[in-house]
Amino acid sequence: MSDSHCVDPGTHHLHICELKAKELNEKVRSLFEELPHFACTNCGAKVSRAENVCAPKAIV
Repeated sequence: MSDSHCVDPGTHHLHICELKAKELNEKVRSLFEELPHFACTNCGAKVSRAENVCAPKAIV
């Protein structure tokens, strides 16, 4: 995922899509340990913290 679709490009290197692309598997795995509260509207990844995705939307 390009950071051009990211709502916070300054922290894009910390988002799940970028971590997956760099194959940082331990870091990625840690983002899925807690119950997800947000989904990325770009890639659909579900994480517990909004700052871990490019375009977060609360899961209701």
